[in-house]
Amino acid sequence: MKKQRPVNLDLTTISMPATAKASILHRVTGVALFFALTFVLWAWSESLSSPEGFELVKELFNGFIAKFIAWGTLSVLAYHLIVGIRHLIQDMGHWEELESGNSSANIAIAISVIVAVLAGVWIWS
Repeated sequence: MKKQRPVNLDLTTISMPATAKASILHRVTGVALFFALTFVLWAWSESLSSPEGFELVKELFNGFIAKFIAWGTLSVLAYHLIVGIRHLIQDMGHWEELESGNSSANIAIAISVIVAVLAGVWIWS
């Protein structure tokens, strides 16, 4: 039997709750952290290889692109950590109701935005 169901493939018309956005972004930031780790490990390895390597990394981190990558890495790490703690609290049986789950997701996202701004101020000052 073939069922005739409406199909909505226009993702711009779908309104997701804050919990879904927080969960999806948590997964995306996990993938971003994996790729950012290559830059972090390279810089760490190069800076520890020799005094010249340390100076190279130090010079590189004075450029805009490296600061932007560092800011992005810190922002992604902060979001992943904050929402990960929220998920752990939910695993303990809290914030599982619709209203408290949505508000905790909104609070976690707001805290992450504040931390990202503070990280940007710290890096570019």
